[in-house]
Order: sequence, then structure tokens, then C-alpha cells
Amino acid sequence: DRHAAAEYAFRHAARLRPGMHEAHFNLALSLAYQGKLRDSVGSFVAARKLDPDIPGLDETLLEVLLQILQDEHGADAASKPEFAPLTLEPLVSVVIPTQNRLPLLRDALESVCRQTYRNWEAVVVNDGGPDISAVVKSMPSDVVSRITSVQSPQPRGQANARNAGVAAARGEIVAFLDDDDLYKPAHLATLVAGLRDSGAAVAYTRAEAVLEKLAGGERTELKRGPASPWFRYSRALLLVRNAMPLQNCAMRRECFARFGHFDEDLSCAEDWELLLRFSANADFRQITEMTTEIHVREDAIDSVSKRNRLRPMCELFYRRHAADGHELVELARELYLKSLP
Repeated sequence: DRHAAAEYAFRHAARLRPGMHEAHFNLALSLAYQGKLRDSVGSFVAARKLDPDIPGLDETLLEVLLQILQDEHGADAASKPEFAPLTLEPLVSVVIPTQNRLPLLRDALESVCRQTYRNWEAVVVNDGGPDISAVVKSMPSDVVSRITSVQSPQPRGQANARNAGVAAARGEIVAFLDDDDLYKPAHLATLVAGLRDSGAAVAYTRAEAVLEKLAGGERTELKRGPASPWFRYSRALLLVRNAMPLQNCAMRRECFARFGHFDEDLSCAEDWELLLRFSANADFRQITEMTTEIHVREDAIDSVSKRNRLRPMCELFYRRHAADGHELVELARELYLKSLP
């Protein structure tokens, strides 16, 4: 919605204090409300220079910039390497890292077994957790042979587990699934069709967020709705923030040989860094269907993202992946960093 940033702005406009150079800010709000987002940026910046403490200005400007960057495809237009056409029904390898969450792993594997696309294999990487063989054997007998277990004797982290899964994968296409999330039945079919139709190296879909409680291995759903934010794809946007859950992505396995693997030195956000490298070298295909469930537990203590701060990772990625002189990306990065704890 191109008016999302303007609506956000008007929620903050009432907080503007008299005498704080509201003329520039009000003009910016008016332009944004009219859908003239690019024209509004200059007025937002002018107001910010006169008074960087105007309530709501930085948050609103960041929303405007993120809306604009979704349509910045200049960096995407560069020549990208071509990939050979996919076979008729390519094998899809689903990589599932897991650790100490056997009941959730069972649910995740069952969601893979329910896929309408049948040419898949699952590679479960046990990152130093308890034996998972009973969970694997509990799957339908006709698919147990399609599930490979990779055991790490001690925890080595998500990036290492995902790399181990990719190394064991045999498919033309690699997809990912966290052990506490679920695929909807058409997920793999949707991704395979997207990759085939577009010739892209990476395809991804939308996610549904499910808030739940977990007690004794039993899930109780509290509410669900579209995972947010949902952005149109552009590399310029990805250079500022990640809005692509890895479990919604599928990529040609060849990408890892060409562009590298997950960075095992990172404590979190290794998926974003990987996507930044891939997007610099290959085309992405965005698909609007909502094909996965991302499960969130407010009291969870086993979440990698909750144990690690995102801001240091952003600062590292911004140094590693240059904005290439794109002024709007630079400004959006500044504002996004400021918004993080």
C-alpha cells in the first residue's frame, strides 16, 4: 500500500510541538499522503536538519524510504549469470536444522510429508541435540527412506548446521525449514513452479505468523495473521533490512558453489547475509502466495534471534555490502540502525 507510510506519518503528526519547524514536516506529510513519496523525502530531510528531535520524523521517514526502495531496481538490472533449465520434476532437498525440540521437529517433518509436490528429500541436521531417530521413524513408512539425518556431536550453530545440510543435499533445489515452523501443503510446488517459470536462482513466498504457547510439547494457538512486514523485492531494500524468511526461500543448489555458503562466524542473521550475496549475483522471484507458518512464542528462550542483538550484525553487513553510492539506501540504513536497540 503506497499510502502506508503516510498513514503512519499522520499517527505521529499530532505529537509535533509548535515552533519545531513543522512547515517542512507538514509539507512532507502532505506529499506522502498524495503518494508523492520521492518528493516528500527532501522536506523530511530539511525538517530533520533543522530539528533532529521532531517526534515521529525518523520513524516516518524510514517508512517512506522503505516504500520507495521496493521500486528501486537499478541494482537488479545488472547482468546476472544464467542457469540451466530445471528438469521436469527436480528433486527438492529440504534442510531442517534442529536441536532439543523433538515434538516440534515431528510437526515440521509431518508438514514436509504433506506436500503436494512429491519429489523431495529431507535432510535433518541434529546440532548436538538428543537422538532424533525415533522422530524420523515415526514418519509414514513410504517416506522414511527420503529422510537423511546428519548428526553433529556438539552444537556448532545454525550456519554450520545449514551448511552441513546443503553439503548432504542431492536435489537441484534446496529449501529450508526451521524445526519450529511449518510448510503449508502447496509450499514446495509453488516454489518449484516459480523457479521454473522465471528462470531465477531464488524464489520465495509469503509467511503466516502464528503466536502460540508451548507446554509439555503441546502447542496452543493464540492468534494468527500475515507475517509482517511484507515488501516487494528489490536488492536496494535488502541492502537495508531483511524481509525474507529463509523457510520461504528455495534456491538452486548451484548457487552455493557459485556464491558461497552461510558464514559460520556469524551468531545470527546468517540467512540475510547469504541472501545479500546471492542477490548481488543472481535474480530473485517473488511469489505472493502465503505458503508457510512462522511460529512465535513470546516466552521462548531457545530463539537464536532473541539471544543475539541485530544491530551489530547490521553494522557488519553494511560495511561488507556497500550501498554503492545509493543515497536513499544510505539514509535508510542510518535510520534503521537508529531504530534498533
